[in-house]
Amino acid sequence: MKRRNFAVIGRNFVVDTFLEAAAERDDVHLLGVYSRLESTARAFAEKHGADRVYTDLSVLASDGDLDFVYVASPNVCHEPQTVALLRGGRHVLVEKPAAPTRDGFARMCKAADDSGRILMEAMMPAHMPALSKVREWLPRIAPVRTAHFSYCQYSSRYDKFKAGIVENAFDPTLGNGALMDIGIYCVHWLAALFGVPDSLCGTCTFLPHSIDGAGMFCARFGETLCSVSYSKISDGTLPCEIQGEGGVIRIDRASRPRSAELRLRDGTVERFETADAHTDMYYELTDFLALLDGADALPFRRMTRDALTITDLAREAMGVDFQKE
Repeated sequence: MKRRNFAVIGRNFVVDTFLEAAAERDDVHLLGVYSRLESTARAFAEKHGADRVYTDLSVLASDGDLDFVYVASPNVCHEPQTVALLRGGRHVLVEKPAAPTRDGFARMCKAADDSGRILMEAMMPAHMPALSKVREWLPRIAPVRTAHFSYCQYSSRYDKFKAGIVENAFDPTLGNGALMDIGIYCVHWLAALFGVPDSLCGTCTFLPHSIDGAGMFCARFGETLCSVSYSKISDGTLPCEIQGEGGVIRIDRASRPRSAELRLRDGTVERFETADAHTDMYYELTDFLALLDGADALPFRRMTRDALTITDLAREAMGVDFQKE
């Protein structure tokens, strides 16, 4: 079994969760941590037992002992950091959203193709078993008429924002906001199941500094109508639902789907529960490692491209422009 060395860019709770997933595997090893400040990089490296510290991105990119880098920096940094790493010869697993725009992701893909390296977005629901089960069930409720995806979660940083403290999650110039942070999970379900919409309309709630705090949009995919609602300023408990002439599929949650239910019009009911106890990010890491072993990266790349096409359309419809006003 080949053991692959990796480094991380980022020091937030998402990276901690990713490292918990990596600890479940014997074929990966955390070798290094990157930060612009040596003190913060060294503290995080000591916390997680990493041997190397990087403060220069070019040094990280050129380290031949590294097989891949997990990039979990602010969204606006994903493209330049990923391109530099790919050109340096590292494979890259980049946290969602892979880039703030479809064009940015296209440039990242070109860098991957030019360098012969693997690029994949770390998007939990795209790799969890529930998505495969929903895809398997979808023809049984066809034709699909409507789908509703919702993810609303009061941000732990919102109280600080209301007090005048603007952290990264509420800074539009970093490519953030409710759509790109929370809504993106719902968007990925649309991309995974239906592709790119024929039309889209929507609106959102703007907070001070032009950040979007919540939003809703509707999209048409042929004869299928889809709605998405998301929020960083309120909690929600609605499950996700796909309605067809043959029945209904319900999914427990958009971001970390663990269960789903199929109800057919003839009374048949089937339930799916994720059978294992792996952490949620384990599945995306597993799929990424399979790509390094030669699996086809194009389906995941296409899903990310379609998702970012949808967010581009939604931002245009709602007037979200990543500018602080």
